[in-house]
Amino acid sequence: MKRIPFSRRIGTKIIGLYLLALLPLVTVIAALNVHLRQDALDRGRSQLLRLAYEAAGAQETMVHDLTRLLRNFVALPEVQDMDLPALDAILRRRIETRPAVSNMFVCDPRGEVVASARKPFAGLNSAHRRYFREAVAATGLVAGEYLIGRVTGNPVLHFSLAIPGPGGAVRGVAVVSLDLRALSDAFARIGLPGGVRAATLDVRGNVLARYPDSGALLPEDWRREFVREALAGEQASGTVLARREDGVEMIRAYKALRLDGETAGPYGLVLVGMPVSSALGQARDMLLVSAGVSVGSLCLAVGLVVVLGRGRIGRRLEVLAGFAASLTEDRVCRLPPRFGHDEIGLLGERLVEMSCTLHEKNERLAEAMASLGRERDQLSTVVGQLREAHDALERLASQDCLTGLRNRRCFNEKMLVELDRFVRYGTPFSLVLFDIDDFKRINDTYGHPFGDEVLRRLGYLTLGMVRSVDEAYRIGGEEFALILPETEGENARVLAERLRERVAAQSVAADPETAVRFTVSLGVAQAHTGVAEAKDLFAVADNALYKAKRTGKNRSVLVADSSAVVMAS
Repeated sequence: MKRIPFSRRIGTKIIGLYLLALLPLVTVIAALNVHLRQDALDRGRSQLLRLAYEAAGAQETMVHDLTRLLRNFVALPEVQDMDLPALDAILRRRIETRPAVSNMFVCDPRGEVVASARKPFAGLNSAHRRYFREAVAATGLVAGEYLIGRVTGNPVLHFSLAIPGPGGAVRGVAVVSLDLRALSDAFARIGLPGGVRAATLDVRGNVLARYPDSGALLPEDWRREFVREALAGEQASGTVLARREDGVEMIRAYKALRLDGETAGPYGLVLVGMPVSSALGQARDMLLVSAGVSVGSLCLAVGLVVVLGRGRIGRRLEVLAGFAASLTEDRVCRLPPRFGHDEIGLLGERLVEMSCTLHEKNERLAEAMASLGRERDQLSTVVGQLREAHDALERLASQDCLTGLRNRRCFNEKMLVELDRFVRYGTPFSLVLFDIDDFKRINDTYGHPFGDEVLRRLGYLTLGMVRSVDEAYRIGGEEFALILPETEGENARVLAERLRERVAAQSVAADPETAVRFTVSLGVAQAHTGVAEAKDLFAVADNALYKAKRTGKNRSVLVADSSAVVMAS
């Protein structure tokens, strides 16, 4: 450590230099106390703002998943065609792996709920709801108001998207309901420190979720005014220091919630807060020490006022206090000319060196944070692309791309499930196998593209005939199958006969002047005690199908067991 010459030490200059030390010393001590308190409050604001961004990020990620689900759903052909028999099953499959979704439903242009993942929904109308009206008038996603779900009974927040039709018309509105309990779970997952409370508010100031469950974060009388002013400004986030009615000072930070990629205004905000006493907890000991030093220094200053200099030391300590403030503002310190070479001068040199070092480290930290932000954005984009690719692969793995029916792999899996239920519990089910009569002649006469159109038409007719619990499959070229759970053979034959009659009444246009009719033959088999494996039931239904072919085609044949045969044409 550098040694100070005796002639330059403060002890040798006390009588001539410190007669005016009292007033500058009081000023410096008061500035340090104010600075310590302000620094603690600033750190509390920074901590709350970071927590608000983390909580908002977790909730916006959840909402982004719901809106992506809504966009993918609206893009489905069955949805754009408003294929009501298929919509319930599609909606149910879409939400069964998403616990944050309370319900998902579709309204027609009049607001009538025509399909829903939850039952019952008959007679419900959403024409008076804000999410329906704005979705019909808007071209993008719409966030609705806070409601209690009429089907589920849960507190929810609706997000809606119009289903486009020909010529820009609206064919309906798809709606997904966010279960507000998932917002509270998001607060719990980010791990809020003790004493910190958080809430999610909608644009009208209603409390959508809070953490912990008890205690209010904003007084009831000015919560709505606060939300209106916070969302009306250009800043999407900020902090505020306010006094509640009971006299407790609170620090609060907020972050607006917006739909990802949308230009519409925010649909709510995340608010976190804690008492000022909690923020000052870490600085309380330093404030007490500072107060003790202040009292001792004042007593010492009074004793030395006669002999201490009142000018030189006071001014130099003020410079050092300014150095302390500049360190928190990332400003480089500079010593004034002729600052001195005694102990205070040496301290000033060390503070200058410290400020330069801190400034360089802050610049490197800012560059690193910017780089991490870019990498995070890139990673988020890649994750979104991977999720979309995963959804597309799942559809390709389970769906026949020509007819929209499930494929042979799904058929085999469902057969094993239903047969296991039959063996364990005796639950009846039936299998219907059918194919197009003389399909090779249709391909040879009109060409394979027309044959594909016939297959598509048969797939569409089949989906329109089955119940929501039934499943239809394309298991070969022109071969199709129906698995009918909890259905006895005679009821299955009635359904097969209705399908045969409807197919026979249809025609497909080969050209503007030619309409071609086609028929199907169907074999129906009911699971019975003699069936040990899926292939056995399949063989019984296949034999019934060949029986229908041999006896004239365009007919259905029921085999209730291995010996009984019932025919219809």
